[in-house]
Amino acid sequence: MTKRSLPLVVAVSDVSVGYGSPQIPMLVRDVARQYGAEGVIVEPDHSGMAPLSVIAGCRVERIQTAYNPHSTPGRIDYVVEAARCLNQLQPDVLIVICTYSLPVLLKLKRRPAVVIYASIESVSAYSPIEYDLNRSVADWIDVVIYPEKNRAQHDMPRCGFQGKPVAIMLNATNPPQAAPVPLEGRNGAILYAGTLDPARTNTHYFLEKPAETLPIDVFGAFRGGADPEFKRKLEDAVARGVRYQGLLPAAELARLRTRYAYSIVMWAPTNENQRFAAPNKFFEAIGDGVPPIVTPHPQCEEVISRYGCGLLMEDWSLGAFSRALLRATDMYGTPAYTRMVESCVRAAENDLNWEVQIGKLRRLLPPSQRAA
Repeated sequence: MTKRSLPLVVAVSDVSVGYGSPQIPMLVRDVARQYGAEGVIVEPDHSGMAPLSVIAGCRVERIQTAYNPHSTPGRIDYVVEAARCLNQLQPDVLIVICTYSLPVLLKLKRRPAVVIYASIESVSAYSPIEYDLNRSVADWIDVVIYPEKNRAQHDMPRCGFQGKPVAIMLNATNPPQAAPVPLEGRNGAILYAGTLDPARTNTHYFLEKPAETLPIDVFGAFRGGADPEFKRKLEDAVARGVRYQGLLPAAELARLRTRYAYSIVMWAPTNENQRFAAPNKFFEAIGDGVPPIVTPHPQCEEVISRYGCGLLMEDWSLGAFSRALLRATDMYGTPAYTRMVESCVRAAENDLNWEVQIGKLRRLLPPSQRAA
């Protein structure tokens, strides 16, 4: 293999980058900067998500699989091909995203100088055998990243990571300072951007009053296997006020979000994975000065209670959702709304930004002999 002039940082992603999980390319970019290295992202091919050759300054290598990459045979296919790619690239620093990608460690011919495990999805979302997998490769891992403290407390002992350096990096990827759009520049509408799935994200609430009569713009993809009747009803609801806008790349959605009055962030706590850790869109809305209307998951409740930067639903019911929407529309344009936007700005400046979060990891990164 030809000797490289710079060290190489490679991440094995569990999703196609550019449509969500913005922390993945940002993480690769900043770790590469720390080691004076090049950055590469290896990703699976997700149908409907056009490949991006470069994101956040990192080259993207997309791997085609014969089956859906999130089926069992598709995952096996992806891991095998990703490991083949890693063995060709021979990274100096490897970032493994989620337990989904973790089996690549078992197929490496050369151990990287530094291995970072970004466990941004709960291991419990997969088969119980995943805990055996995590324990089997624990000695390979130098630093572990979790997006929420409760998830770390649950997963670390089950995965055999006790005593390992751990960074609790919230899913806050916005810049440290964001200038919110003034009231006169906003459209007065409410945004929902995320998975469309009645069981997991309660998006059937959009078909009920008062949501169907309010100015709500809905962006996102239907989850695989979604009820076709729900898809038809949601698309029919356009005439009644709900405006389904399809799926947009994250960068385009970010440009649109800043002009909305609020951003709905909701999902059902159907399991441990769904209970802990707030998604990127929660922190992105706060960073843009767009107050989130959010279900009361522990991390969301902690942030809203601390900063007063959004509206917290009482629970996960349709009634709580409806009351939160009516409260939000009544508040829009009032001094109370202005104060809430200002609280978003303070929260983003003081804590909920990428520089603060990546700083937690920088302090834990070991030196790479190749990068030194």
